[in-house]
Amino acid sequence: MSSKLLQRAAKALVALDAEALVALYADEFVLEDASSGNRITDKKELRAYYDRLFSMPSVHFSDVSFYHMGKRPAGRWTWGGSSLETGHEFKIRGASLFELEDDRIKEEVLFYDPRSAYS
Repeated sequence: MSSKLLQRAAKALVALDAEALVALYADEFVLEDASSGNRITDKKELRAYYDRLFSMPSVHFSDVSFYHMGKRPAGRWTWGGSSLETGHEFKIRGASLFELEDDRIKEEVLFYDPRSAYS
């Protein structure tokens, strides 16, 4: 379980690099967005998810820190941008829990409160 994998994930997230992020996931994986209820298990769907997320007006990720904590690495991040509905700026702090296998992301669960993105 590699700290380098987590560093690459953080770097790709800040760079809004969907291709680099998707490459870090195992062939069989799950990404669960606990806030929206989305569950993704297909790399084409994962790529579309990141492409949509990264195409939001003025979207950015900052304060990204992923920590290697035994079998279940975790991390925090700040997601910001402009609401598609209102155009208002938003900033949301969130967290990710990971399961790694063979130096790839086997599972990621995202937690955040999306309400400020829609106000």
